[in-house]
Amino acid sequence: MGGGFGGLSGAADADQAGANSLGLGWAASLDATGWINDYVGIRATGGWAQDSLDGTAAGLVGRGKFNKFTYDADLVLRYPIKSGSGWILPYVLGGAGAISIHQLEASDTWTKFAGNFGAGLEYRFGRAGIRAEARDNVYKLDRYGFDKTQHDIAWQGGVTLSF
Repeated sequence: MGGGFGGLSGAADADQAGANSLGLGWAASLDATGWINDYVGIRATGGWAQDSLDGTAAGLVGRGKFNKFTYDADLVLRYPIKSGSGWILPYVLGGAGAISIHQLEASDTWTKFAGNFGAGLEYRFGRAGIRAEARDNVYKLDRYGFDKTQHDIAWQGGVTLSF
């Protein structure tokens, strides 16, 4: 089980002209991983992030801030390395799920299929650990006059607990 908090940034502009870009925001997540063996696990993650759209999107009314909720199921591959009294655990992950996006001060929320992939590093001492992770959530942004594949990159630091 783990949780993290950090930042969120769009890897590309929301439109081809570059007039609208997603600004820096924040991201938080909780996850649970079931380990098949020491190297392979299945993870379920829920995340909440907020960022803003800079520019003048044609279909955008109200504030340009967005809440983004992600729901993922991932395959996790790690390689445990013994280090003194703890373990260093580099890992990669990838999977699929959905993202729900809600514009603040607007009435609609829309949900899209999303894929994701990422990498991280955990240091575990006993049942507790600390980790750093970066993940790219990929989905189709097709609202507010846009039609582009979007990459939301979340980078987080957090804690883990093993049961």
